[in-house]
Amino acid sequence: MSSRTASEGDLAVGEVRTGFLSHSRALSLEAALILLELVPGEQVRSASRPRAYAVSPEPLTGIDCVLPSLNGRRTRAVGTVASRVTLTGGRILQACSYAEIVRAGSGNRQAWSHYLSHPGVVETLGKLNAEDAAAGFAESERGSRGIEVGIIAEQQMNGVQNSPMLDGVLPVRARRGSWRWAFQRPEKGGGELFRFKILGDGTRLLRLALPDHGLDDVIDLVEDLALHDWLLSTVEEILERAQLGSGPPAKMLPLVRPVIDHVLHHWMPAARVKPELMPLWATLDRAQGFTRQWDLSVHRVRDQLALNTVTMLSAASDGYRADADEPALRRA
Repeated sequence: MSSRTASEGDLAVGEVRTGFLSHSRALSLEAALILLELVPGEQVRSASRPRAYAVSPEPLTGIDCVLPSLNGRRTRAVGTVASRVTLTGGRILQACSYAEIVRAGSGNRQAWSHYLSHPGVVETLGKLNAEDAAAGFAESERGSRGIEVGIIAEQQMNGVQNSPMLDGVLPVRARRGSWRWAFQRPEKGGGELFRFKILGDGTRLLRLALPDHGLDDVIDLVEDLALHDWLLSTVEEILERAQLGSGPPAKMLPLVRPVIDHVLHHWMPAARVKPELMPLWATLDRAQGFTRQWDLSVHRVRDQLALNTVTMLSAASDGYRADADEPALRRA
């Protein structure tokens, strides 16, 4: 999606949630435009290629809280968190809530009208240490998140999932993916920073410092990484439940089939990532082995299908021979 003009904050933080849409079949693009009308009067953006994709307008949530911190700083921050909900392929739902953090022009708290006029911006009432806040939010388990954008993302996602347009039936039982990220604009002459970590509860932490890139481009990148990481995790979860190789192929097929019906065709890395940011996708792919693990999982599914086909053909052939031999046995 195209980038809007973002404020030049020192830091932006956000969280992404990813999961299946609570609906028994894929939603058409036309229906998705209605589902994602989260702000009356504002347009839902969409595209049909290379796959169906729709992104909601951005509702705002007011916050008055403490900034994230690695070292226990307690800096007050007031403003609004912006959220957007996307639907990919009519099937995969993502909610991203985020805020740019800027130094306030005044040390005094303003009226809410002031903060509402700066959507998605949180102002600090005190000194902002962007390095400490970024590390506290998206690099260390010891850090304090401060701004609970993850809760806001969950609320936005749940609101869409509870829409009367949906029948509430999940196509596959799968856990939601959770990514927490921080994006800094380095000082003049500063280099890139790209750090990734997985916490014990499965939450992914991503910390970025990128010169000359807009916030919307970074959100597109993070959402795409979160989407494909979740696809891979979902396939691995399904294959683990199926316990391939532990029973008759015919018994395994119903357990593996959801991968074919609902997951495999969504794998399309970096389809909406700005070309200049694709090397970052490739860097994480090499380090974490996303594509290698994906290819291995797909091959396991295809091998299971091939084995099931051979087993069925063999059983049918044995049955045919038995039927053909029966008249001869009667004559004897």
